[in-house]
Amino acid sequence: MIQRIIHKSNDNHDLILIFLGWGTDAQAISTLRYPGCDIMAVWDYRDPSFDTSHIQRYHNIYLFAWSMGVMMAERVLCGHPDIRPTLSIAVNGSPYPIDDLRGIPYAIFTGTLDGLDESSLQKFRRRMCRNKEEYAGYRDVQPDRPIDELRDELRILGMLAKENHTIHSTTLKWDRAIIAGNDRIFPADNLRRAWDTLSTRIRITEDGHLPDWQTIINQEIIDKDYVARKFMRSLPTYDNEAVAQKAIAGHLWDMWRNELASRSPQSIIEAGFGTGTMTRLYMSELKPSHLILWDLCPSDIEFTCTSVETLTGDAEEFMSRQPDTSVDAIVSASTIQWFNSPSGFISNAARALSSGGHLVISTFGERNMQELTQVTNLPLRYLTLNELVGLLPANMRLLAAHQEDITLRFDSPKEVMRHLRATGVNGMRGTDTPLSRILSGYPRNHDGSVNLTYHPLYLIAEKT
Repeated sequence: MIQRIIHKSNDNHDLILIFLGWGTDAQAISTLRYPGCDIMAVWDYRDPSFDTSHIQRYHNIYLFAWSMGVMMAERVLCGHPDIRPTLSIAVNGSPYPIDDLRGIPYAIFTGTLDGLDESSLQKFRRRMCRNKEEYAGYRDVQPDRPIDELRDELRILGMLAKENHTIHSTTLKWDRAIIAGNDRIFPADNLRRAWDTLSTRIRITEDGHLPDWQTIINQEIIDKDYVARKFMRSLPTYDNEAVAQKAIAGHLWDMWRNELASRSPQSIIEAGFGTGTMTRLYMSELKPSHLILWDLCPSDIEFTCTSVETLTGDAEEFMSRQPDTSVDAIVSASTIQWFNSPSGFISNAARALSSGGHLVISTFGERNMQELTQVTNLPLRYLTLNELVGLLPANMRLLAAHQEDITLRFDSPKEVMRHLRATGVNGMRGTDTPLSRILSGYPRNHDGSVNLTYHPLYLIAEKT
């Protein structure tokens, strides 16, 4: 494989690692940028070896794999289990890339390989693109690689695909699979079938096979610095405006208290404690000897506890470094929806909990802010309750799970936007919908008022 850093800064501690498709090179993503991240492109799979020395220094690795690159990313991670991506996204590809039901049909792949020449290559590249305009743009950056080289690469990919049916990696669990509804290379129905088989969360777009990489990156990676700035600005107004979040914290504490019986955890970690809404509730009754509080932008709060440790930073990163069996309870209210990989956080939390320890979580479900999703192109990142429960590792026993809707009413869409700013909830990049369109298209009630729906999910689990 060819590995090349296409953007680098000495100040960056994270890496976006992109496994490209067959017949490509880094030219098409040469302008890709994301705050705080170096970007590495991987292509040309004639040699399947991968040099891990280039990526060992990074705190977080955000893995994206496109087309045939999905299979190649799986093979690399299967051979290098020490590489643990914070986020892994498959784009218009399948772990079974040559498969009549779950990938490119075998006859089409064989025909492409047998008939490959300069003319058929351009036909293939046209089919990658959604329309003439996209193809014209791609021609300006398409790779200039010899046809014999591309034929060899495709032949080797065909051989590796046969092997992949038997060595399919369980090391890599994809966080999401993006499927282009207008893909003319990998049939969308086949991709749905492949990812449904693996119980991977799917996001459907209206694109063709060629990704809009900047949009995908912006939508799929949570910019923690951006989120922190939004919440920092909301600190003076948060407690007055966070009506739903206070109700959620109260319900989560009630559920946890019902499961505690006579037990009292001696050490507690709270991820995303914010202004202390949830913290004050459980600290009114529990008296842990050690309390650890994490947040991107913590507020100044005081508790009567033997030992309180407040850390500013990324809870996902902190949890990944938390020692095994080191804490009695891990609490997180209305926070993990801001994580790049909730599944990774829950897995690390289960590892860090002591035997009998409790995982206490609330997050948001697919109906959350459904009114806004009707007028923006922001993709839903929310889990269903079943999906949230399904993230629990085998060593965690479900104690309680619940969901509900909390509907707030406002006089106008402008008031909704003010409310979101006042609570810091507008800390998500990825939508280019103009504010004027949001205000004009926001669904209204018969009396002209508007609703904003919160859809909290609650989960209490115990380590066995």
